[in-house]
Amino acid sequence: MKKDHIRDYATEAFRFYAAKGKPSYRNLKAQYMAEALENYQREHEKGNGIGKPTEAAVIYAEKQVEKKLAELLDILAVEKVYYTSKRTVREVIEIVYFKDAIEPLRKGDISERVTKASLETFTSERGVYAILKAVRLRFAEERGLRI
Repeated sequence: MKKDHIRDYATEAFRFYAAKGKPSYRNLKAQYMAEALENYQREHEKGNGIGKPTEAAVIYAEKQVEKKLAELLDILAVEKVYYTSKRTVREVIEIVYFKDAIEPLRKGDISERVTKASLETFTSERGVYAILKAVRLRFAEERGLRI
């Protein structure tokens, strides 16, 4: 099947989501904000723990979270695609993209996983590739990328 221009980016976005433990956008953003506030506390103030963060601390934390905006938007797009997909599509995503997400992909990994997904979901390999392409295009649309 012909390679689409978004394939590698979308594949890595799904793998990143799985490697992070499938976090929700809201929880991940809150986690990043808390980490930034803690960093600010360590760097600028002496004390134990964050009581009420100062305005400067909040502004600092928001800027730190803003630096991770692309990452957060990828998570949000993956989350929307994954949770609005039918069961079979979610199974294909899990088998092909989520398996061993923290390990780098080796040559042939995707095709092996497509074969496995084909057997486990009773879908032809060509059908699995079509599902993956549709998932990638939906991701790109949700993410606001050119498709």
